[in-house]
Amino acid sequence: MPSGVSLRWIGLILAIVLLDQGTKQLVVSLLEPGRPMVVLASDTLPSVDFILSYNKGISFSFLRFADDAQRWPLVALSLLACGLLGWWLSRVLTSQPIQAFGLALIIGGALGNMLDRVRIGSVIDFVHVSYKAWSFAVFNLADTAITLGALATLASTFLVPQGVGTESQEPPRHGR
Repeated sequence: MPSGVSLRWIGLILAIVLLDQGTKQLVVSLLEPGRPMVVLASDTLPSVDFILSYNKGISFSFLRFADDAQRWPLVALSLLACGLLGWWLSRVLTSQPIQAFGLALIIGGALGNMLDRVRIGSVIDFVHVSYKAWSFAVFNLADTAITLGALATLASTFLVPQGVGTESQEPPRHGR
């Protein structure tokens, strides 16, 4: 039986949005764009810096244009995606909490980034991971939630217990 969207998943979505927005506001108040703050520096491990960055595009700066043409289409796309994922979340079986967890993470992350686009026209990114000459894109907590949510949702397809998904079959008949 579908779980509906339980308060636990709504709470997780809200927690992701609030944590994402809170960390972004903290970073905006502490950092200047383009001036990194070293969090972890190492010759043997990946390094982590906080660097304030404004991304008008989507992940990894894809669709990043000089003007503001993509702002509202990306907001609309985020709303559409969240609506579809919310519908999917409402249909997840109670026996599949990993899938529900993953969908809630994706929705929370998408809403967090969408709020940035609505408020300021770009997404606030600030976490930069690098190792020697290798450098990863600058990202935020919402991006992390989306990535982990996608992994959890994908993993849930491989972790379906035996017999799940057979709810549409008729129950066993007794006494005939």
